[in-house]
Amino acid sequence: MKTDPFLKENKTAYDVAWIYWRAVQMICWLAGFALLLTLFIQPALGITLLWNVLIPVAPMLLVVATGVWRNICPLGTTSLLPDRFGVAGKLKLTNRDQSWLHLFGVILLLLIIPLRHVLFNTDGRATGFILILLGSVAFSSGLFFERKSAWCSGICPVHPVEKLYGSKPFASMLNAHCADCIRCSVPCPDSTQNSRPFLQDNTVISRITETLLVGVFPGFIWGWFHTPDYTGMTGWQHLGQIYGWPLLAGAITALVYELLRFMLIEQRTLLIRFFAAAAVSCYYCFRLPILFGFSQLDTHGRLFNLNGIIPNWVITLLAITMILFFGWWLLIRGNIKYSWAIRPKLLKNR
Repeated sequence: MKTDPFLKENKTAYDVAWIYWRAVQMICWLAGFALLLTLFIQPALGITLLWNVLIPVAPMLLVVATGVWRNICPLGTTSLLPDRFGVAGKLKLTNRDQSWLHLFGVILLLLIIPLRHVLFNTDGRATGFILILLGSVAFSSGLFFERKSAWCSGICPVHPVEKLYGSKPFASMLNAHCADCIRCSVPCPDSTQNSRPFLQDNTVISRITETLLVGVFPGFIWGWFHTPDYTGMTGWQHLGQIYGWPLLAGAITALVYELLRFMLIEQRTLLIRFFAAAAVSCYYCFRLPILFGFSQLDTHGRLFNLNGIIPNWVITLLAITMILFFGWWLLIRGNIKYSWAIRPKLLKNR
């Protein structure tokens, strides 16, 4: 394993920058903890901060600078607390084990997202409890398994989206979690240049995961935005609808993906990036009008009501700009070899 030359040529600058990154990381963890408390104390404010401020920014961040999110994610930091306190587990995961975790992470993602329509979009305390549950799983994984192997590079439901969107980051970030490398995950998702999801593993498990994420995700997002929110216990009577529309639309785009994958065997990388661009573009095309009060699809997703203050064409132009940007970024822009983060030095005797 080669260490990034930046570590050797600019060690002092690297050490200083790493300390700053650690500080930012802890600030974000504390902010995440404060958000968790807000979900219980002031649920309406907590829901607004989480679903209408943080989450709308996340997809763009994952596309442009996945390493930034990997450094500051509060759940990721939580999973590494056992390592910080010297009580981390030493269990290793095989490639097959991690393939199963990736599949479970995708399934978890597809199960949680529709529940926003009947629970998490309107119930701050329920959202807080699911975050506590995820945080507990993240922390527990660090008690048994090596560093990032079980959570950050395995079961985390956001990790599959990182792999899908983060194939062409604009630069490599300093790794604020790992001062040294213990080969907890091979290949390391943080340090592998131009991450190409699912191309390193051709097992049946990986193929299923690829179809569920790459193929299903664009349609799933479209179907999710065409499903209304329900409040109270009556919402649970509509589980068929809240899961049905996203999964039906996702099945259609998955079928298209499989047909194109069969026809374009030599262009698999480009095809994956095309579907990634389609998914993130679909998200912002629907999310931006909702966020600023120009859509009736979801009244709980509004941050500011700018309808009547700015003309409709401004939002339309912004959505078109986002489509063009993601198409250029993921499909046309030069294929510069960057990893999400700079690879730290390999710990001796590993």
